[in-house]
Amino acid sequence: MEEALTAEGTGVLDPEELLILPGPTGAGPGTVDPLEALREIRKAREQVNGLLVVYFAGHGLVRADGTDLHLLFSPSRVIADPHHPFVDALSWRDQVMVELRLARADWVVVILDCCFAGNARLDFHPEEHQNFALLMAAEPGVEIPPGDAEAGTDFTVGLHRLLTGRTWASKPATFTRLVGEIREAMAPLKAVHDHRWIPGERRHGDDVLLAIPGRKHGRESEGDGPAGTAHEAGGRSKREPTGREGAGGAPARPGESETGSEAEARSAGSAQAEDGTHAAGTAPAVDPAPDRRPSSRRHRALGAALALVLFAGAGVLLSVADGGSDRGCAPPLELRVLVDPDIRPTVQKAADVYLDRDTGDCRAVGISVYTGNSTDVVDAFQAAPLWQAPPASCPPSGDCLLPQRDLGAQPDVWIPAASITSLRVLAEQSAAAGTAAKLDSLGSVAYTPMVLAVPAEAGRKPDPADRPAPLADLVAGVRDADADGTEPYQVLRPDPEGGDGALLSTTALYGTDDRRPTDVEAVLTDDRLPPQPTARDLMCGLADGSRNELEDRAAVLIPEQTMALFNLPSASGEAGAVGRPACASDVLEHRAARYPTDVPVLDLPFFRVTWAGADRDATAREQVVRDFYDWLAEAPEARKVFVRDGFRTGPSGKPSLPAAASPLTAKANEGAVSLLLPPSNPPTSASEVTETLRDYRQALGPGRVLYLLDDSTSMEDNRVWSGPGRAKDLVARSTASIGPDDTFGVWGLSPGDAANHTEPVPFGRPDPDPGPAREAIGRAPAVNKNARVLDGLRDGLSELRSGQEGPVPRLLVLVTDDEDSADLRGEDVRALVETATEGPPVRVVTVSLRGGGCAPGLLNHRLAEATGGRCLDAADDLATELTAEVAKTGTGDAR
Repeated sequence: MEEALTAEGTGVLDPEELLILPGPTGAGPGTVDPLEALREIRKAREQVNGLLVVYFAGHGLVRADGTDLHLLFSPSRVIADPHHPFVDALSWRDQVMVELRLARADWVVVILDCCFAGNARLDFHPEEHQNFALLMAAEPGVEIPPGDAEAGTDFTVGLHRLLTGRTWASKPATFTRLVGEIREAMAPLKAVHDHRWIPGERRHGDDVLLAIPGRKHGRESEGDGPAGTAHEAGGRSKREPTGREGAGGAPARPGESETGSEAEARSAGSAQAEDGTHAAGTAPAVDPAPDRRPSSRRHRALGAALALVLFAGAGVLLSVADGGSDRGCAPPLELRVLVDPDIRPTVQKAADVYLDRDTGDCRAVGISVYTGNSTDVVDAFQAAPLWQAPPASCPPSGDCLLPQRDLGAQPDVWIPAASITSLRVLAEQSAAAGTAAKLDSLGSVAYTPMVLAVPAEAGRKPDPADRPAPLADLVAGVRDADADGTEPYQVLRPDPEGGDGALLSTTALYGTDDRRPTDVEAVLTDDRLPPQPTARDLMCGLADGSRNELEDRAAVLIPEQTMALFNLPSASGEAGAVGRPACASDVLEHRAARYPTDVPVLDLPFFRVTWAGADRDATAREQVVRDFYDWLAEAPEARKVFVRDGFRTGPSGKPSLPAAASPLTAKANEGAVSLLLPPSNPPTSASEVTETLRDYRQALGPGRVLYLLDDSTSMEDNRVWSGPGRAKDLVARSTASIGPDDTFGVWGLSPGDAANHTEPVPFGRPDPDPGPAREAIGRAPAVNKNARVLDGLRDGLSELRSGQEGPVPRLLVLVTDDEDSADLRGEDVRALVETATEGPPVRVVTVSLRGGGCAPGLLNHRLAEATGGRCLDAADDLATELTAEVAKTGTGDAR
């Protein structure tokens, strides 16, 4: 890339204007310090006035949900902490993008050549008036092959060829033109696991020139430059800043030494400027540092438009482990391990220990452990071809299965919590899906039963921990008040769509003849603690007594190993000491396990996943998968990891008694667990589990959806009010996901005659014919008043929480241009966020119709993050994504 940006005849930067990391002062071959890289990016954004190019080549990883892309460097590590999994890495969202949004440069161009580069689009939030272009090596969720150790990936090789191979007859390489060319060049190639290789892009503002056509007759003459260009002897040309209209306020005229193509290139740049596309050189110039060499004649002869960017431009090239022996190690083979949410922390610890065995200078294998909702994983494997080739577009309903988006890259290894989950995949898997992804079971790696963990509080005698019974009987026992008037326990369970254990427990409860799903859910839900995605999250929520009154009043359905860990005292200061999770307070009540006989033991089966057409490194990858399983199943170091986290180990299918180092045998768990695992009935059928999932979604009942539509005049002034893809159109289209039993409405945020809002569509049951509601939305006018955003949000939250009680899905959608919320006081925003998280849960989805509206710290982002919602802005496919978010509420998700 260094050569591509500075090549003789085509480059737009001078070699002296590039900073390349790792540089000659690194700590070792290929060593790059992330803090050093961030310092250089910060320095560049403060000093560069014209064109700033940042190119990263290395490793990229994302969180389990596909968000928060991190750029990895030489010292980077991945740890088991779900909140901060990446150490010594740079977050694209929270660090790199934050810096570049503040850049003084007139054009910012970022090129990411790494796995998951496409996920950067989720956090692409430039400033409103910023010219910012982002080129990503592949689509979201896609991993790319490492490529040649010297030349780089096929993506970088293709870019180099396109940037340096432009002849005098070629058209200038604007960013938008380059995107089309690199996509065409990459079309015949495949990414990892035979996934299509399509580079992604996002652009905000004007276009930018990244390469120029080569000279027909070689280097220009030594004569004067173009008209209006003054050269100092032996130095760069100097000029006063002239603003966005170019030097002297007009494009430079062709000089005598210019060829026809050069004039055409500049004329094209001038023409493009009229319709929003500008040559990079229209940026104001800054005087060069006195110690930098003067520009070459070829650069000075390009004319005012392009010469300025050469004088004001800079490039920051970050390259991690991409060179030969003098540039570091070749990228290791990356193993992707998809696991059940409840077991991810332990599998991550085991993977870390496995990798630490490698004592060589260069690591041969890397392991990425990630997770996703169990139900999403089953859906993805049942439609495995979509993992390799996502649909080009989603239907208007927004109901679109996108495994790359929802889960991440195609896995090499899958470790669900229970074997029954793989049977669910096979039961409804199409022939094409079975061919695309083949699952081979290699055996179990550990075991833990599901238990009803009951507080063992003083004065109340719990049943013996070794008295097994059907789960419905156990639940009824703790729900019945004692004769002495003691209140019954509240029973809680993690989200059944999240982990296998919670879904299997729900199947046992729904399977009772005289119980209905709605009755079961009424018992298992409490508004004081919304459903949590994992067992650990549920226990951490209970431990946060400041947010609920359930700390010692809830019996919870969780894996035995989770209960055993939370029963432990805090860890001592000794190295390697095992203690309760950090989120647990010292006063969290101990719990005793009651073992259900109708919930199968979680057996953590290990599946090797092979993908059709994925022939690159196939033999080496299969060997690494086999080696990793053998190590997990047999190595003492691996057994130690699982034992210390409370799992039971033993021969495949036969869990053994807990080892001495297990929390199950700790003093804190005496009498709380049964060392001899009680018997349970054979696993239920796959069809029963699938039916339970459907009943669970329907048991939640109809949803309540309220749109808050910013109808102030700024929406019309900013041209985001009417028309395709604008505010009213987005709202009208997304109502397709609202079912006939749902309740919904649309409010305008400008004050009405007697309220803080108007009501284009009053909140209530929809008409069976959606036409009238959509017509009412289309007729809504913009109002010559300021939008009362805070009042509308408070009123909307109150409206959704009024009326029907219980586990009702509630969604509040804010659609705005952010003009009337930009100056809100911090204390008002904090108070609103607190209101949004109190009481019955309401998910908030915010839609910002301007760039940067979802930046961290802004109202939109804070509301969405605090309520488990989502912030959408111009970087997203708003029509599709908003419709998909609405479809998650109530009957829209009961499929």
